[in-house]
Amino acid sequence: MKSLTAVLNLYFALHCLCGEIAPTDGKVQTFGTASGPRNVGWYAAGGSVTLTCSSDTTSGHRIVWTEYATNPNGAQISDNTNVLPGHPNAARYQIVHDTATQYDLVIQEVALLDGGTYRCEDLNAAPTDSVQAELIVLESFPNCSTTIGSNGIVMEDQLHFVECSVNFQGNIPPDMTWTGPPPFSVAKSVSKTSIWSGVELFVVRNQNGSFFQCVTNFTQGTPSEPPPPGAAINVPTLFYVYASPSLLVSWAPKNLYYDPVKTYYDVGDTITCHADAYPLPSYRWQNMLTLEVINGQSFSVDEDYVGMTTTMRCLATNEINGFDFADDIFMNVTVLGPTTEMETTTSPTTTTTTTATGGPSTFSTATPPDSSFPSTTTDSGDVSIEPTRQPMVPCGELTGRWQSDDPSATLCLEVVDQNSGEIRGQMRVGSQTFVDIVGRATPVTFDLVGWSGLWPDDAFVSSYAGECHSCDDVEELVANPISRSIRISTGCAESGPVRNGSAFHFHRTGGSCNAEKLVASKPRHVSHYNKFGIRL
Repeated sequence: MKSLTAVLNLYFALHCLCGEIAPTDGKVQTFGTASGPRNVGWYAAGGSVTLTCSSDTTSGHRIVWTEYATNPNGAQISDNTNVLPGHPNAARYQIVHDTATQYDLVIQEVALLDGGTYRCEDLNAAPTDSVQAELIVLESFPNCSTTIGSNGIVMEDQLHFVECSVNFQGNIPPDMTWTGPPPFSVAKSVSKTSIWSGVELFVVRNQNGSFFQCVTNFTQGTPSEPPPPGAAINVPTLFYVYASPSLLVSWAPKNLYYDPVKTYYDVGDTITCHADAYPLPSYRWQNMLTLEVINGQSFSVDEDYVGMTTTMRCLATNEINGFDFADDIFMNVTVLGPTTEMETTTSPTTTTTTTATGGPSTFSTATPPDSSFPSTTTDSGDVSIEPTRQPMVPCGELTGRWQSDDPSATLCLEVVDQNSGEIRGQMRVGSQTFVDIVGRATPVTFDLVGWSGLWPDDAFVSSYAGECHSCDDVEELVANPISRSIRISTGCAESGPVRNGSAFHFHRTGGSCNAEKLVASKPRHVSHYNKFGIRL
């Protein structure tokens, strides 16, 4: 009985692109030669594949090659050393008969359509003896891409994808396996002619410095189980590795805080701002009362803060991939004023004369001033008592009517949402009609406020930036306006004028209000104190 052995070896034609087998991006794939029955994975890169078939006799045999790639019923390629001219790929087939027992099939310029089953058979054997193997041809190197930039910079909590795909022909599909830093999820789709696999990840900090890798190879050696008689059962050796850029995880400033936290600060205290950010952020403090900017992570409390409450804003900023990211935090710096020593002056004795039955007599009484207020004595001996001034604090509430005398304006505000600081209302400047306004204020403290409105009379839109503070129980809302108009002009580049108006000094004149009840407000109320320190 005659028998056949098949050896499928990989050879490169002299003109193959040998330098492209290891891609220039450093990703390496290997596939070696094999002896014995062999399934082969191959890139369609214009090289050649040699399938070797040997008989155990030197005469009396009839060796034929048949392929099932172009015809599922089989198409004969050769008869002994002769390639059949009727085959559509005859020009690319060659039979190499080096010895009396060998009949090698060489496929030149391997193409995608060459993938499939190849059978070597001795028709003169009784019974007929044959061996077969699978040739799996990949259209190209796997096509891999990612949303991660080439520099690897990604932001925490960002969604990114890494994916690879390749088309193939043959009866054994390649496989794709992913490795990388958790957490991530993998998806895969395999058809008869293609495979796609990808990774989805939400970036976390522990992925910093790591990368994702996809290995494309074969994990099975036969197209079905059990393998058909004479089929090669070994796994093809094609192997390709793709690696994503290494991740450089960054995040915008968040979780800002400052220290020390105190109810009252002293001159000389240093207050430092901190933020969770990478790259490390730059810091800037701003005095929201004077708008002074202090560059740096810390600032020191000096004499300018004495006797008042000042709102300070810390802004932390960093740059990621050419974009600036920032977050801020507000704090109040309250520094008490110097203690005033109480000076009490005894007023002159008041003498009262009373006439009684026993004759005239006199008695004296001394009435001291109220010692709860600082006092001074005039030349005439009268006691003048002045109330102790309270530190300036943010307004506790914005809702209500406000009036400015010079410039003249009436303002009606309502805080819609305490947590977000959203405000709505109406405003009238001078004798104009009321217009709707919308804006926001610093939540809860309401010391900073801004709003905008459109005045139809002159087609101006105006915005106001304001601060609201209370001193000695008198609330004042100071707002600076800026306006712009768009008018019909001859050129597109011509824009309307910009108006920077005078500051409005609003004072509270009433409680809550609505659009139907907006009327002229009362005159400004100014607090006065009598000589006993009682507010009039």
